[in-house]
Parts: sequence; C-alpha cells; structure tokens
Amino acid sequence: MLSFQGFLQKIFNKEKLPEFKIRYIHGLLFYNSYFDSVYKALGKDTICFIVGGWVRDRLINRKITNKVDIDFIVTTDPFDIVKKLKSLIGGDIFQFEKEKKVATILFSEGDIKYRFDFSYLEIPDIKDFEEREKIIVEKLYEDLLSRDFTINAMAVNFDDTVSLGVSQTLLFDPSNGYEDLNKELIKPVSIENIKKDPVRILRAYRLAQELNFNIDKDFEKWIEKNASILQNSPQERIREEILKIFENDGTAETLKKLIENKIIKSSLKDKNIFEDMKELENLLKNCEN
Repeated sequence: MLSFQGFLQKIFNKEKLPEFKIRYIHGLLFYNSYFDSVYKALGKDTICFIVGGWVRDRLINRKITNKVDIDFIVTTDPFDIVKKLKSLIGGDIFQFEKEKKVATILFSEGDIKYRFDFSYLEIPDIKDFEEREKIIVEKLYEDLLSRDFTINAMAVNFDDTVSLGVSQTLLFDPSNGYEDLNKELIKPVSIENIKKDPVRILRAYRLAQELNFNIDKDFEKWIEKNASILQNSPQERIREEILKIFENDGTAETLKKLIENKIIKSSLKDKNIFEDMKELENLLKNCEN
C-alpha cells in the first residue's frame, strides 16, 4: 500500500489541483480492531480509503452500536480482498454485480454484527507514479461528489488509521462536510444527486432523526416543492427507509414532518400502507390537541 501524504505535498507545491479541500485529523480516531486484518487482506499494491458513515460518526464520536457498517474504496479487485479477509476472520461474502464493483463481507463478534463493503475505484494503468496517484485522488473526489449528503462525502486514507506512528491523517472533504457536521446540518452534495435517487429525500429525514441534526433550510424548501419526484422510486426502498425511522427515537416528530411536506403522500403507492399512514396522521393530530 502507498502513502498519500508525501505525494500530496509534492503536487500541491507543483500545481494547483481542482478544489482539493483537505483537513488533518488524528488517524487513530477511525481505527477498528478488524482493520489489522483488512490491512493484511489488501496487499502492498492496493490504495484504500475509508468513506461515508464510519468517517462521519467517528468525527462526532458517535456511540458505536451492535451494527457496524464500514465502507472502503479500493484500487484492486474488491472480491479478491473479501476472499482474503474471509480466510483471516471468517464470515460470509457476496458481490452485488458480476463486475468487480462492490464486494461485501458479513461477520459477527458476540452480539455485534459487522458489514464491510469494498467498492472498486477504477483507474487507468499508468506507470508514472505521480500521475497515477493524482488520478486516484481525482477519482476519489468524483466518487465523493456523487454521494448523497455532505456529511457522508468524506474519506480518510486507510493506511493512516492502522499505523501507530501516524499522528494525523488527511480528511478528504470536497463538499465541506466537516463544516456541516459541526453545524449539525443535513445538506445534499448537490440537488442533481437527489434527483438521480429521490429516496435520498427520505434518508435525509431519517439521518436528521438518528443524529439529531437539522435539514438545510434551502434543501427543505426544495423538497416541499419537489416531493412528487418520489412517485417513481422503488416502493421496496421507500418502505425500507420508513421502517428505519421506526427504529429510533423521535419517530412521531419525523413522520409528522414527512406528512406535512407531503413526502409520505408522494412516495407511497401501496394503498394499505398509505391508509396506515393516514391513520397515523390522525393520531398525531389528536396528540397535539
């Protein structure tokens, strides 16, 4: 595996790269005891980043629950990595697609259930070291900028989370997610990303509920005007997001917002579920009176 720190210093001195927003954070903040096994499974030629919810949650020191989901981005075949990891720690592995895009390993320790997802970062076969590493960082940023919310669009270099001598790591943050995290704000990376996957609207309210954050006001105004884009979204994914809302505190308040903003009405085609939600709406109104 290769370190980015020296390389980034070189390229920053040599030329200006497009909007590389980087912060330094203590690397061991992101450590998990299974990372030592992940390190062995990656191999020396793999560059790996940790992305998404694990980075977000560790930055706010969120309590770790009995469900641990960690997302990795890697530059070699993810399925080869999870196969090696399985030989080290056991568990079950599977792949989402026939192509080498995403591979997952599921395993348990006591009552704690782990899910590690490895996504492939496709890069051209370039021999020049500096050019190759520059492209990797650019591809990483493309990936981060395609995600749902700014607080989920941050990444750290995996190597720095397992090296005892490292005091800080690079936080890759192209959409100012760190600032929004400190503001306790759910803000989309872009409205286009929401349009591509409207179920992210429901996820915004669910995340706000889970983290006790607020939804960006401009985003919420946009939702009020555009909730109808949920109509063509898969009902299975919509139900899944709604069910997750019932798993956390603040369910009534979150459902009230979804009903007030006509999100429930726009998203549910199943008549029985919609009728249940109408009944729930009446119950919420009665509770207010």
